[in-house]
Amino acid sequence: MRVEVNMVVSNAKQASEYYDKLLKAEIMSKTDETTEMNETIMKLGDTEIRVLNENKEYGLIAPAEVGTGSLWLNLIVDDIEMYFDNVVREGGKVISPIQDFPEIPAKNAVFSDKYNHVWVINQKY
Repeated sequence: MRVEVNMVVSNAKQASEYYDKLLKAEIMSKTDETTEMNETIMKLGDTEIRVLNENKEYGLIAPAEVGTGSLWLNLIVDDIEMYFDNVVREGGKVISPIQDFPEIPAKNAVFSDKYNHVWVINQKY
């Protein structure tokens, strides 16, 4: 079994460039339509994420504000500081800064991207 994630944003073409900078996503493909049908397929680790343009006719609605989506995406990384610094540099909204949980043992941080999707960055040690 394999799982792919679909995310709806206001502009998939712009989002592909943003996620490439923000998360070092590998852009697998992207369309260049002038309609609501644009999409980008990106890869983070072994997970493919399909980023779709908002299209209310098909029920594809981007989060209107932070916290309105019911899905959070978890990133497991080797260097949380590098990713977190990049998130801040690229305009991500910090919800929770890096916190250390030695009893787990792990560090994590929570942020929202400019399309109002919430992400958790985790580093296990």
